[in-house]
Order: sequence, then C-alpha cells, then structure tokens
Amino acid sequence: MSWPKLERRKAALVAARDLRDAISELRLIAAMVALTLAIPIGAGSGVRALAAFGGGTAVVNRLSLVGAFFVVFIPASFSLVLALESFVGERERTTLEVLLSTPLREAEIYAGKVVAVLAVALTLCYGGLIVYCLVAFPGLGYFPIGILLALALSTICQVAAMVSGAVIISLNARTMRAANVMASFIILPMSLVLQLEAALILLGRAEFLWCFALLMTVVAIVLLRMGFSGFSRETLLARDVGLRHPLRRAIGAVRASFDQRPAFPRLVWMRRIPMLLAALGFPIGALAGYLAGSTGAVPAVVVRPVLSSLVRSAGSGGAFEEAIAIFAHNVLALIFVAVLAILTVGLSGFLLTFAPGFLLGFAAALSSWTVALTGIVPNGLVEIPAAIIAGGLAIQVGATTIHMDASGGWSARVLKALADYVRALRWLVPALAVAAVLEVWLG
Repeated sequence: MSWPKLERRKAALVAARDLRDAISELRLIAAMVALTLAIPIGAGSGVRALAAFGGGTAVVNRLSLVGAFFVVFIPASFSLVLALESFVGERERTTLEVLLSTPLREAEIYAGKVVAVLAVALTLCYGGLIVYCLVAFPGLGYFPIGILLALALSTICQVAAMVSGAVIISLNARTMRAANVMASFIILPMSLVLQLEAALILLGRAEFLWCFALLMTVVAIVLLRMGFSGFSRETLLARDVGLRHPLRRAIGAVRASFDQRPAFPRLVWMRRIPMLLAALGFPIGALAGYLAGSTGAVPAVVVRPVLSSLVRSAGSGGAFEEAIAIFAHNVLALIFVAVLAILTVGLSGFLLTFAPGFLLGFAAALSSWTVALTGIVPNGLVEIPAAIIAGGLAIQVGATTIHMDASGGWSARVLKALADYVRALRWLVPALAVAAVLEVWLG
C-alpha cells in the first residue's frame, strides 16, 4: 500500500494552527520550558559534582549517559499529552466540525496534527539534551558522540511512535477522560521500551543503540501508516452516533465475530502464510541458539538455569501431577500469546516457536544434537505443530491489529481474528493434553 498523497503547504497550515493554540497556553509553555532547563541543569550539575568529589571514572561516565537519557525522556512525555488532545480536544471545544469542513484531504489534516506535536516535543527534547551536554560534559574528559547520536535518533523515533499512537487514540476517543484511560496502551509498552533503552545505554555499546533506533523507526512507520489509513471524516463524525446500550453492542459484536467462521482445516489453509512464518521460527531459533551457545555470545550461565528448571519441573511429583502441570503450562502459554499478540503486533506468535527452538539449539551446543532432540521426542511431534498453528493465528491477530481502514471496522476485524484463535483452541488443547501424556509416560 502506498502512502497517501498530500500537499505540504496545506498540512503546514494545520500544523501552524495547532502550534498557535499550543503556544497560547502560557502556563503550559512556562512549565515545559522550565522543566526543559531545570532538569538538564540539575542533572548535569549532579554529574559534575560526582566527578569533582571522586565518584570514579566508570561510574561517572555511565551516570552521564543515564542523565542524558533521563533529560530526553521528560520533555518527550509532553508529546503524549499534546497528541491525546489533538482530535478529542477539538471535539470538546466544538471546533472539530469546522476543521473537517475545510477543503483539505484527510492525510493533510492528520499530517498537520502529527507535525505540530512532533515540533514541540522534539524542540524540548533536543533543547534539553543540548543544555545537559553543555553543563555535564565540558571538563569531564568523556564525550561519547556515537552513543549520543544514537540516542538522538532513537528519541525521534520514540516520540514519533508515541505521537502516532496517541493521535490514533484521540481519533477513537469521544472525551479527554476516555483518551487518558486509553493512553495506558501506549504508556505500558513504552515503559518497557524505555527500560530496554536504559539497559543498552548502561552497556555503553553504540551499535546496540543503533539497532534499537532502527527497531523504533519501524514501529514509528507502522503507527504512522495506521493513522493515515484509519483517518476518515465520515467515520470520525459517525462515532457520536449510536452511543446507547454500549454493553449490549459489545456483546453483540463478540457474538457476531464467531458467526460464519471457517472450519479448522479451512482455517489452517487460509492462514498458511502466517503459519509458515511461525514454522520458520523454530529452525531459526534452533540455529540462533546453537550459534549463541557455541560462540559464547550468550553466556551459558544465563540459559543453563532455564534448561535446568525445565528438567526439574518435568521430573517432579507423580506421573499424573506432572502431566497436569505440563498441560497447564502449555495452555497458559497459548492464552498469553493471544493476549500479547495485540500489543506485540504478532511478535509473540513468532516467539512461541522461536523460544523452544533457541533452547533446543543452545542445549545442542552444550551437549549434542542427539541428546537435545531426545528431550523433545515424542511429545514434540505433537507440541510443535500445535505451537506452529497457534503462533500463525497469533501473527494473524497482530497483522489485523496494525491494519486500519478508512471505512472503519477495526474492532470487528480484530474480534474475528481472536475468534479464529479461540475456535482453534478446541483442537489445540486436546493436542496439548496428548503431548503432555506422551512426555510423561514415553518421553
């Protein structure tokens, strides 16, 4: 699918209008500027004081990078508030109809809204980063230009991802209160992303941060594409219609998602491409695990406890209790994969087969392929196909999640994908029970 056509001049008019509205709030601007200046100066002064009083070179260097990350993140949080207010704020101020009645394309309106929020957020982020660098690094004898450039690039992508997701929420919310509640779908994943970035910064490896920035670029592009595809004047105005009996409408939508769904054999054939991707996860994981174990890229002390815990759990208690424990573990894994498929855009479905393959390959690197394969035969002959089917359906759920159409129907499509997953459990759960019995009595 190609990107929508738009005229930059018209999109700039919408962006300039939103920027004027944002600047007119003097208290908001004063708070943002004060934090943008106060936090970098305070953090940089703390790093300089630690260096002056003998905090240790390695400690000071690491803390200087963490301070840069902290300084960049605080102003970026303002972008979430501004983006959430982009469309739902227009609705509450009763200016949404005026905006939508202008002779502008949907893409031009959406692009103008996103650009306005990005301009404010990135100005604050880079302003704070520059102030921090001027305060913290002179006289420190340490200036990691590669890491700081990677941090600057990843900041653009993170802010773009947050803004794109928040604007999508603003499109689908009717009140600011509802938008703030729905913002948790952005805050929770981004908190995990920020923890990962902080860990990479502490490692001090610029190449890891560049890979992270590339990953965030992909996420930002996907979310921007979702916003452009899902924005429609008619759909946005029609959300004010039919607000009565929300619980009844929700139950009706869930019931409708199960109607006229394909049978299990036909479903497997229809979802053969995502299931092929899930099937590739197992050999790719096995190869990655073997290379990680044989080259020492992943220390054995990290993976060995996982393998040992699996062996202990498979050999504890009586045969019946052991089979029940294995069966319950596998069923819970399928349930969690389905729930996480929406948030991870189907990545959990790929990991459902990649992770066992990685452990198999790592075990083969520590011993041999013969010993490693004996641990998954004969139960693996049932578990692996079940994991491939479940993983493929989870990938389909993730693909449906990022597919938005101007005509609407996103909720119905996601519910149908989840309904296919639930219907497939009628076949997958008995297969997991058989695999648990085989693992206990024949494994």
